[in-house]
Amino acid sequence: MANSKRNSIISICLFVVIFGALLITATFVDLDVSKVLVRLEEGQYYTTNLFGAVFACIGSTPTYMFLAAAFAIIYANTCRANNKVLKILGSIAANLASVAASVYIVFDVIRYMKKHFGPDIIFDKTLIKIAFCCVGVACAELLCRYFSKLDDKTVKALLKFSFVVLFAVILSNILINIVIKNVMCRPRYRAMWYLGDYDFSNFHRWYQKSSMPEANDGSGLFFDSVNGVHVGHDAYRSFPSGHTNAAATVYCLLVLPKLLKKYNTTAWKTALVLISVCVTGVVAVSRIVCGAHFFSDVLVGGTIMFLCVMLGSKIFIKSDYERV
Repeated sequence: MANSKRNSIISICLFVVIFGALLITATFVDLDVSKVLVRLEEGQYYTTNLFGAVFACIGSTPTYMFLAAAFAIIYANTCRANNKVLKILGSIAANLASVAASVYIVFDVIRYMKKHFGPDIIFDKTLIKIAFCCVGVACAELLCRYFSKLDDKTVKALLKFSFVVLFAVILSNILINIVIKNVMCRPRYRAMWYLGDYDFSNFHRWYQKSSMPEANDGSGLFFDSVNGVHVGHDAYRSFPSGHTNAAATVYCLLVLPKLLKKYNTTAWKTALVLISVCVTGVVAVSRIVCGAHFFSDVLVGGTIMFLCVMLGSKIFIKSDYERV
């Protein structure tokens, strides 16, 4: 117990030091990093750089994939409930939620593809969207079927994993998309670039609160659309990065060793950490390449999800929980 508490304190201190050092660094090099990494042509708002555009399209999918899995786990548990009402209504609701999360991936990806590759992309055709939606439904049903076949102890243990996923996704999205972005109103790099502010006189550091421009305020800083794609206030929602936050949902994998003995090994723990960091890191870099975010944006966006996952783990998974 003493060793565990000491290790926790060391881990927290190490995290604070590393995060603090990175945030301080980002404070001074935000604009310089963007100038090196951003790939935008003159007057361009949505990048056509393949790396940036592709990960702009798929960067948010981890959130919906984990939500689909979480609801499939809940489905597997409700199917085993003793209460008939919960068993019927709960399993139907959980199954539909899993399907909805899987299908939404299709529309989310296509929405970003239209921004970066133009409105005439083949994936926006009705029949193709229907086909992809069918694939999404099939994947959700397979997930529900897979978790339903697991033994009772494993399914019950994984229920805590699903609670962590739901908690982390909901809390982080409230913090980022509803609170912080709307309070800070930080202009995106690509917004200044598109408006011809090449000396970045409207650049704000991550801790500097800006104000949301209006269409008729005479500042010239507001624009409603780019090539027919609605932009509006989104051009001033740079801090923190929602895409990086969504990609960082993979940090939920780090709670598996606390629930399942299979993953409670050095090899698996190392693999899960590497997967989480790599997925989050690749999406974070791609957001800078797009000019959508600065270094500090992606750093804070990913860290908020990580902290929400760790908090959810503390709430839903007790330290003395028996692994299965």
